[in-house]
Amino acid sequence: MWKCGNMKAAKSNIQLGAGHWILSICIFASCAGFAATRTEQIREKLVSEDRDYVFVAMHRGDWRNFPENSKGAILSSIRLGADIVELDVQMTKDGRFILNHDKTLNRTTTGKGKVSDLTLEEIKQFKMRDKDGKPTDYEVLTLEEALELTRGKILINIDKFTEHPREILDAVAAVGALKEVLVKSLHDPDDARKFFGPYWKDVESGKLLYMPVIQFCWKKHEKAAHDLPLWLAEEPRKASMYEICVDAPKHAAAFGQVLKAKGAPRLWVNTLWDELDAGHGDKRALLDPDANWGWVLDQGATMIQTDYAAELIVWLMQKGRRNF
Repeated sequence: MWKCGNMKAAKSNIQLGAGHWILSICIFASCAGFAATRTEQIREKLVSEDRDYVFVAMHRGDWRNFPENSKGAILSSIRLGADIVELDVQMTKDGRFILNHDKTLNRTTTGKGKVSDLTLEEIKQFKMRDKDGKPTDYEVLTLEEALELTRGKILINIDKFTEHPREILDAVAAVGALKEVLVKSLHDPDDARKFFGPYWKDVESGKLLYMPVIQFCWKKHEKAAHDLPLWLAEEPRKASMYEICVDAPKHAAAFGQVLKAKGAPRLWVNTLWDELDAGHGDKRALLDPDANWGWVLDQGATMIQTDYAAELIVWLMQKGRRNF
């Protein structure tokens, strides 16, 4: 097992304590002579009936300690024992995919300009900046390099996926990694089938993990109210899961609708900002985890995306919700 140094949540009531190590789960588990990778274990757990274990997704990797979407942020996510690392993808001028949240390189690297105006070779000359804007020794990763780092160790949630979906999936499939990723979109069922095209069969079979996003926030309430019943009327996929975002408690009924649907889908909740979780975000959870992350669990969530994975994992362990 890997272990990370002592960590304390700044201004937080979550006490990690001296000598308290966050232990990641072994990369390999031996089973009758077969070594299942960590990713295979995560996928198996996702499709199981177990609703006690809570999956933790790290937003842009461990960006608090390393540049977001960087090699360091990814490897730290693995060491911390996260199940999923969310990474952002942009297309270069020469059709390659790199990890970068913004459409420009200005904030995240020592370079300037739009990703789409520069070639991969040009972008590789730049260094990544940390959260304070300071240059580091990390270079921008390609999607393929990221997949090589994570293969067998952690699932990648590919964000910014909807801008070039087929091309991204082609790149993932080319390196045999469809089972290593999770993708999301804001489509209703009919539009999703058209959107994925030949890859929809992989969604239906559960080979490619897909999650509809239903946003009762950011002025998308009307679309959310239209799309959710359509999805819930569908025959359940092998790995059914939904990301539900709510900006107020009055919309929290959507959580229950998902949990009561055919196939017992999983519920993914983001605790990144208050407008995604009815005012129960990470910053509040650091001060009062039971009232905030606890509220998210009470809604039935078994998948949480956070900016404070280390603290969340320790709290979940204390609640007995990380027994793999």
